[in-house]
Amino acid sequence: MVYIFAAHKGEVEHLIKKLSLGKRKTSFPFLQYEGEEILLTITGQGQINASASVASTLQEEKAKKGDILLSLGSAALILGKNRTASEELMGRWFWMQSLEQESTGRKFYPDLLYKPDFPEAGLITGDKILELDSMGNRDTVSKGHSDSEGVSGFSNTLLYDMESAAVFQAANFYLAPEDFFFLRCVTDFGVSPDEEKMPFSPLSRQERMQALLQKEEDKVLRFIVFLQEKSKERRKEEEGELAFRQQLQSLSESLHCSFVMEKQLERLLRYAFLQGISAEEVREYLERYFGRQNSGNDALQDAENGAKEELLKGVGKDIDKQGRLTLIDKRAGKKALSSLKEWILSERILQVKCHGSGNLLQIHDNDSEVISPIPCERSGITLPEGKCEKSYPYQEHFRHIYVEEALLQSPETKGILQKFPKAKVIPIKHYKDVFNRKKQGRLAQSHSRKLILAKKEGQRLYDGAVVCQDFSESHFCYTSLLMNCPFHCAYCYLQGMYPSSNLVMFLNLEDYFADCRKWIAEKGSLYLCISYDTDLLAMEGIYPYVEEFARFLNQENALRIEVRTKAGGEGLWRKMQRLPLSSEGRKRMIFAFTLSPEEIIEEAEEGTARLSSRIFAIQKALEEGYLVRLCFDPMIYHPRWKELYGALLQEVFEKIPMEQIHDCSLGSFRISESYLKAMGKALPHSPHTQFPYENTGGYYHYPKELMEEMEGFLYSRLLERLPKEKIFRWDSQEVDSVNEK
Repeated sequence: MVYIFAAHKGEVEHLIKKLSLGKRKTSFPFLQYEGEEILLTITGQGQINASASVASTLQEEKAKKGDILLSLGSAALILGKNRTASEELMGRWFWMQSLEQESTGRKFYPDLLYKPDFPEAGLITGDKILELDSMGNRDTVSKGHSDSEGVSGFSNTLLYDMESAAVFQAANFYLAPEDFFFLRCVTDFGVSPDEEKMPFSPLSRQERMQALLQKEEDKVLRFIVFLQEKSKERRKEEEGELAFRQQLQSLSESLHCSFVMEKQLERLLRYAFLQGISAEEVREYLERYFGRQNSGNDALQDAENGAKEELLKGVGKDIDKQGRLTLIDKRAGKKALSSLKEWILSERILQVKCHGSGNLLQIHDNDSEVISPIPCERSGITLPEGKCEKSYPYQEHFRHIYVEEALLQSPETKGILQKFPKAKVIPIKHYKDVFNRKKQGRLAQSHSRKLILAKKEGQRLYDGAVVCQDFSESHFCYTSLLMNCPFHCAYCYLQGMYPSSNLVMFLNLEDYFADCRKWIAEKGSLYLCISYDTDLLAMEGIYPYVEEFARFLNQENALRIEVRTKAGGEGLWRKMQRLPLSSEGRKRMIFAFTLSPEEIIEEAEEGTARLSSRIFAIQKALEEGYLVRLCFDPMIYHPRWKELYGALLQEVFEKIPMEQIHDCSLGSFRISESYLKAMGKALPHSPHTQFPYENTGGYYHYPKELMEEMEGFLYSRLLERLPKEKIFRWDSQEVDSVNEK
C-alpha cells in the first residue's frame, strides 16, 4: 500500500482528481481518499496534527515494513545570507534528502535509492509559519550548512515546512526509511509582515499557489504511478509468502511438529525451494516413504514391504487412498523430518544461484585499474524484468556521501570527495543517525549503497572472537576501520551484525595508532588484524588505510599486522610494491588470502577477485618478501564440495610454492545464532541463511558429520604439502569451553 500524506486538501486536490481517488466514508477523524494501492490522508497543519494522523492511519491500516510512504505538500524556500531569491525555483518540486526538526535540532534521513526527476534539497520543519526575514539575516541555518562551505557536492537548497520531521518520526515506528519519499513544491519565500497590505486578495494567493503546485504535476503523477506499481509487486510477494506459510502449516500438522520442529521445517523447506525442489516434490517424498498407498490392506502391505517396516512404524492407520501423509505422533514426525533433511542435502544439486543487481561501483586507483566493484547484496532470487528499475533506476553506489560535521573540512574528507565528483554530500552530526536508523532494509539499500565518513570514538581495539582463529598469538586483537565491506559475500556474518548495508569509513587513524602504542606499552607486543571484518585492500583506491598502517609498522617493532583479503590481480601487486616498508617490516605484515573454489566465488563471493587473480597476487607477495597465509576458511557447502575443493587444492599446489607459505587456516562455515537470525530476516531467500545448520553453544555450523568430513578432507590434503604445525584448524570444542567459562 502507498500511504500519501498532505497537510491541506488544496495541496493535492488536482492529484486526487487525476488519480481518480474516492472519498472514504468513515468516522476516522482525518479526511481520507482511496484508490488502487493508494490511501491519501489530509493531516492538517503542524507537527502535532501530522504525527497524530500518520500514526493513527498506519495503526488503523495495520501498516508494515514494505508499505510505502509519500509525503507531499508546499514549502517555503529559505533565503539565508548567501542565498538569493529566484523566481525560477517557484513551482519546482524537490526530493528531500534530510529533514531537521528546528525545535530540537534532530535530523532524519530518508534513504535515497532511486533516480527520480526531482532535484534534491534539505528541509527544516518548524512550529510556526516562516516569516520572510526570520532566517534571512543569519549566515547559516544549521551547523552542517556552516561547516560545509566550500565542500564540493553540497546542496545549498534549503526548504521550510511544518510537518515533515513529525511525519518521519511517526512513520518510522511502522515503515522502513528506504520506503519514505518526501516531495515539496516551492511556493513562497516565507510570509511577509506586510502581506496584508499586498494588492491581491486571499483568493488570488490561493489560486497562485494552486498554479505553482500544478506546474510540475505530471512529474509527481509519474512518480506516484511508479510507487503504485512497486506496491503491486510487493503485494504479489506477500501472496507468495502466504502460500508458503500455508504449505508449511499443512506439513507441520502432518508431522506433529512442535514449535522448534516447525522452525526447523521452515528453514528446511526454504532451503529446498531455493534448490529448485517444489512443495509437491517434498510431499511426494514424504508420502512415498512415510505414507500408505492402500489403507484397506495394511497387514498385506507390511508383509510385502518388510524392508520398510522400521521406516513405517510411525505411520498412522487412517490414511486415505491417495497416500495422504498422516503420522501418529511427534516421534514419527522427527523421523520423517530427519529423513527429509538427509534427502535434500544428498540427492539434489543446488540449482538457484545468487544474483546481484548488476549495479557495481568501480573503484580505480592511480593506475586506472579497477580495484573493487561494490556489489549489491544477493537475495537468492532474480529481480523482475524492468518495472521499478526501468521507470526510476537505482542511484549509483556512493552517489550520496554522508559526512560528520566535524570532518567536513578535514583533508582526509576532501581527498575522498575528490574521487567522487558527482556525489552529493549530506552533513550529519553522527554516523549512527544514518547507520543505526530503525527498520532499515539491507537488501533494498544494497542496490544503492551510501558512503559515511566518520570519526571512531571509544574502544578501537578488540579481542578476537571465539569463532575466529588466533594462530597461537598471545595478544591477538582486531580493529574496525570500516563498518561493512566493499565486497559482498552471500554468507558474510556482517549481514546479521549491522542494521545497514551502507559503508562507514573511520578517518581518525592517529587515534588508532595511539591505542596501539598504549597496548604495546602495557602488554609488550601486539598482533593486530586490521582487515578482520572487511576488506581494506579493496578500499585502498579511496583511502590508503594499508599504506598508512605500513608507515606505522615501520615505527613499532613490537607490532605485527595481518591484512585479510579476497582481492587480487596486478593492481594489488603494485600496491604491495609501493608500500613504504623495509625488508624487516615486510616480515611483520602478513597478507592472508581467502581461497575458495571458482564456482563458490561466482555463486557466493560477488565482486571479489577470481581465483587466478588471488593466486597471482600470492605469487607476487612472496616474491616481494611478505609473509603469506592461505585461508581455506570458511569452507562453503556445495553438493559437489569434494570435487570443487579437490580441484582448488590441485591448482594451489601447482602454482604456489607451499614451502614458502607462512601457514594455513581451515574451517567450515560457522556463525553466531543471533547473526544468523538477523541474516534470515534480512535475506530470507538466500540458501546461505536457510541452510539446515546445527547449533552448538550458540553457534550454527554444518551438521557434525558433514563438517568433519569437509574439514578432514581439506586437512588431510594440506598435510601432504605442509607440516601440521603450519595448519590451523578451527575447533568447535574451543567454543564450548569458552561458553562454559
